[in-house]
Amino acid sequence: MTIVCQLQVLIVCFVASTIIYGTIAVLGYAMFGDYLMSQITLNLPSKKISTKLAIYSTIINPFTKYAVLITPIANAIEEKWLLCKRKPIAILVRTTILVSTVLMALFMPFFGYVMAFIGAFFSVTISLLFPCICYLKMNKAARQFGLELIVIIVILFVGIFIGILGTYLSVRHIVNHMKLCS
Repeated sequence: MTIVCQLQVLIVCFVASTIIYGTIAVLGYAMFGDYLMSQITLNLPSKKISTKLAIYSTIINPFTKYAVLITPIANAIEEKWLLCKRKPIAILVRTTILVSTVLMALFMPFFGYVMAFIGAFFSVTISLLFPCICYLKMNKAARQFGLELIVIIVILFVGIFIGILGTYLSVRHIVNHMKLCS
């Protein structure tokens, strides 16, 4: 696949994701107004089967993402110790990673705030800033002044603002929680 095709696929994916997420955000706000909660499922009527189905599907989603995120870590551990051909050892490594993560989530008093910090800093960087920078690096035509460059610069500024604000707020929550625990 050529770079041009890769760029086209990247653009289509980002445009589709932006349209889908933006539409859901606008519809959520239109439906619930200022009473819109951070998770849309919290606004749904609690007794309906469709609500329970939506909540259960949101519960399943992290399980699938967790396996995808942990696999490279487990593979690196197995390759480092030359354990990649032994199935019981592979199961033990993955189980140990899972159990250690669960124990951290249970016993670290502000684990949610740490996850918010990581999400605010890295998610914005990975999903907004790096794609724009890489696109500009790969596509020389995009660096010429025009609508495309303006949109990319706006995305970069918005991403930087969101990243700084989210990181600041999550660090502030961590500090406030540490003050309360002291």
